[in-house]
Amino acid sequence: MTLLHSPTLDAPEKSDLTLGFLPLMDCAPLVIAKEKGFFSEVGLNVQLSREGSWASIRDKVMLGLLDGAQMLAGIPLASTLGLGSPRIPMVTAFSIGLNGNAITLSRELLAEIDELGHHPSDSSAAGLKQLIAYRQASGRPKITLAMVYTYSAHSYLLRYWLSAAGIDPDNDINLTVVPPPQMAVTMKKGLIDGYCAGEPWNSVAQEMGIGSPVISGYQIWNNCPDKVFAVLESWHDAHPATHQALICALIQASNWLDMPQNSEEALNILLGHAYLGPALSMLSHPQLKQGNRLFFRYAASYPWRSHALWFLEQMQHSQQLKEETDLQQVACQVYRPDLYRSVASKMKLSHPTIDFKPEGFHDNEWVLQGSAGAVTMGSDLFFNGGTFEPNRL
Repeated sequence: MTLLHSPTLDAPEKSDLTLGFLPLMDCAPLVIAKEKGFFSEVGLNVQLSREGSWASIRDKVMLGLLDGAQMLAGIPLASTLGLGSPRIPMVTAFSIGLNGNAITLSRELLAEIDELGHHPSDSSAAGLKQLIAYRQASGRPKITLAMVYTYSAHSYLLRYWLSAAGIDPDNDINLTVVPPPQMAVTMKKGLIDGYCAGEPWNSVAQEMGIGSPVISGYQIWNNCPDKVFAVLESWHDAHPATHQALICALIQASNWLDMPQNSEEALNILLGHAYLGPALSMLSHPQLKQGNRLFFRYAASYPWRSHALWFLEQMQHSQQLKEETDLQQVACQVYRPDLYRSVASKMKLSHPTIDFKPEGFHDNEWVLQGSAGAVTMGSDLFFNGGTFEPNRL
């Protein structure tokens, strides 16, 4: 893997930008684009603003206090639909990698499951289902599990995992929202029994001795999407060249991050106090690639409309989306692979030429015909053998 071609782009309409991020491993493309000069190479002067919650990032982008941000993939979809916030359309033309999440259960909960005869290393939720039934029969309180945001990959992966074992996420347990940096301390206080979150917060719980990851997002869905870089649709319309420059810089940063020789330097940059310092300082051996995280390989930065459609269908299955909605129309409005392809072509980067792809059919690497040769893709199996094949437009 080598550095990509630096194209000649139109001058950005706005060069001084403020972008938001949360202290998670996958803020790395934004951090590296700034610290390694990829933003400045395309004429952008970027300041990164560390935020405390996903709701804060969503609201600040909506209010124009942030030009764009690292976001959960569900945020621009939910905002465009008016779910949990005013109906304000957003777009994404860049996926911030694959994988990186895990489900962590508390030490006490794992001990209870073990007492019922289920080994804690069992990655299914079968033991949890038995414990739920036992607690119900004995009149004990429901188990409480947290996710980072209602409309997030974490929420849908957690629901998918629970449902596969016959657990009703809306009735058999309590589901609550906790910002990622507060997950471990909230579990330590006994306020939640487990959570689904991105790294480093699963590793932090393990280092603190208060819980252990039982299954990773990768195990639930091989090479599952998680975060995106998103802006308001109106912001894109007013700043198309600036948006193009941002996409170019983020592609360069993601490619740089997936070069093995850069891992140590990237970690040292992320360890800076302004980024992930306080969280990573708690870990004995922090790793950038925890949870099978990829930033560039397997077209990890490509904004697949089929991924958007999967999230939208999960919203529908969870009864979060109550009104009749054309899911494909929303997926195509919010996810803009056409913008990605425009930039990738100028960078002479071979990229997918389709917007939708099936999931759950490949147990190993496979090849997709790209714009300038083959694009190698990764496995995409669901842990329960499920498949997802979106209808083509």
